[in-house]
Amino acid sequence: MNMSYAFSAGLEGLSAKFVRVEVNLKRGIPKFQIVGLAQGSTREASERVKIAIENAGFEFPMQSILVNLAPADAKKTETWYDLPIAILILILSNQLQVEIDFEKYLFLGELGLDGSIKPMKGLINILVKAKNEEFDKILVPFSNRFEASLLEDYNIFPIKHLSELVEILSDKKKPEPKFILENSNIENLGKINLFNDQISSLRALSIAVTGRHHTLMIGNPGAGKTMLAKLAKNFHIPLTEEEKVSLIRIKSSQNYLITEDSFKLERPFRSPHHTASDVSIVGGGRDLRIGEISLSHNGILFLDELAEFKTAVIQSLREPMEEKKITISRVNYHLTYPADFLLLCASNPCPCGYFGSEIQACICPEVRIQKYLAKLSGPFLDRIDIQLELNSFNEEKRKQIEVDLDKIQSEILIAVEMQRERFKKFNFKYNGLVEGKYIDEIFLISEKAKSIWNKLQFENEFSIRKLLKIKKISRTIADLNQSDFIEEKHIFEALEYQKRKFQSLRLVA
Repeated sequence: MNMSYAFSAGLEGLSAKFVRVEVNLKRGIPKFQIVGLAQGSTREASERVKIAIENAGFEFPMQSILVNLAPADAKKTETWYDLPIAILILILSNQLQVEIDFEKYLFLGELGLDGSIKPMKGLINILVKAKNEEFDKILVPFSNRFEASLLEDYNIFPIKHLSELVEILSDKKKPEPKFILENSNIENLGKINLFNDQISSLRALSIAVTGRHHTLMIGNPGAGKTMLAKLAKNFHIPLTEEEKVSLIRIKSSQNYLITEDSFKLERPFRSPHHTASDVSIVGGGRDLRIGEISLSHNGILFLDELAEFKTAVIQSLREPMEEKKITISRVNYHLTYPADFLLLCASNPCPCGYFGSEIQACICPEVRIQKYLAKLSGPFLDRIDIQLELNSFNEEKRKQIEVDLDKIQSEILIAVEMQRERFKKFNFKYNGLVEGKYIDEIFLISEKAKSIWNKLQFENEFSIRKLLKIKKISRTIADLNQSDFIEEKHIFEALEYQKRKFQSLRLVA
């Protein structure tokens, strides 16, 4: 037999593509050639495999070796085709005396020059896709054993060195036991002293975190916008099993997950600088890399100094805020990344920051204020659920009140459980994510509140999208109050967060 094949896999974004590795040995002038659109480091496998085989105690056959990575019309940029190439060469040269069904095996691993198997990124994304295939046994780098054993569907065999091949392929080694992901512990948050204005804003942010409602804070410097956003970060919502896997998939695509500490999961909190480009926020570029909106998936994306961001960056958020994903398209193909994040924004009301302040006069001319706020377009603001105004006050209004953060945390946890119970039969978990066609069916309004809601629907002030958001926020407030129905007080509180006082700044004389 001069030719044999095995299976491996590559990645496009977070999606796997399976590759058939074909190796042919024949007599002739010794050479080692890899075809099938192998790029850069993939093409260099010929040198790595040759030296690794020799340093692992085997002999490299002095024959004509041709490796084909099929399908040949798709670019191959990964280095973990080394392992299947080496295995096939050793079998075809009669140095590995094993009988295996290659249709059932998936081989993944980059070779070191000493024959060791190097760790890889993105392994769990390959395993998730492999669920739809017929692979039964998967060989992975030993360093990736925890990541590989997260899913129950496979027999995972970690391999440290080429010298272990006989033991593994002869079924003399047991598969790796399943690794369990654990939630991080809920820590006591304690108490904090806040001003009256900040307490009402913290209440709004607790609503935002509980129901996944996008929030914008406009206020003077020192009003506490950034501090409140970081407090919201500390409110802990336990991850579901599905959310854990999605976070691991993104984390794996960026880092080597090779220790148990690598799997300590917390909801992301990303805070890119306002000089960030639209590519770094949304993703893309020459290598179609993942952006901040996807790195904050199932967590918080905090944009401080929002009006300082480029207009293109702000407008690029509109689609993922609505669709919970982002598609990056190029001429030959496109990639879709998840982007289900909670957007928290903070901005000054004008370039100098002191419009509306009682402690310092604003020095900005009208035209400059209007230009500053023009980046916050109508379509973008229509996707913002909660709008807050924070001002810096004089000493008479700066009375501090103690706030129990643990009490807020416990209310959030109860409200989250109410949502998860409510949405058991649906594919969303938070009130802010409910599709419009389900809202009337799921969100029940009390008889007293129905008259208020019916009046709101005839108000010209709110678009259809905004009315749906008001109802979603009302439902979250009701959950925080442990109420089965949306009451009048819940609607009135939700309406308080729709007052666009800062928009009048564009018309200021």
